[in-house]
Amino acid sequence: MANVKISGMTAATALTGTEAFESVQSTNTRKVVATQVKTYVDNAAYTFNVPVSGFSLTIGASVQYLILDPAGTLATGTITMPASPTDGYRVGIASSKIVTALTLTPNTGQTIPNSPTALAAGVGVTFLYRSANATWYRIG
Repeated sequence: MANVKISGMTAATALTGTEAFESVQSTNTRKVVATQVKTYVDNAAYTFNVPVSGFSLTIGASVQYLILDPAGTLATGTITMPASPTDGYRVGIASSKIVTALTLTPNTGQTIPNSPTALAAGVGVTFLYRSANATWYRIG
């Protein structure tokens, strides 16, 4: 594809995956390719769950947000992070009610420093995955 502006693209525009886009954040400019943009857009999905008690969930590969909406306060719950995230992948977790004792588990080979041990109602947490050291960092 030759020099097509994003604003000029339509739903029918075919990308080869080698097109480069510039992403500017403050004074940092980074080039990303079309497949990275597609992965980000495709992954902007969420899972809505209504746990009853003592829940255990694994966040799916294409899920960026896990929303919990229990009927009331939950005493315990376990959440396992996605198995094969890409570098820079983000996952947000929120609950409409309190989860008193939360166990946030990394998947095989991963680590999570500063993992929360509870979730407050309406207060979410967000993590960013760094593939170089297979670590989920809490960023929010």
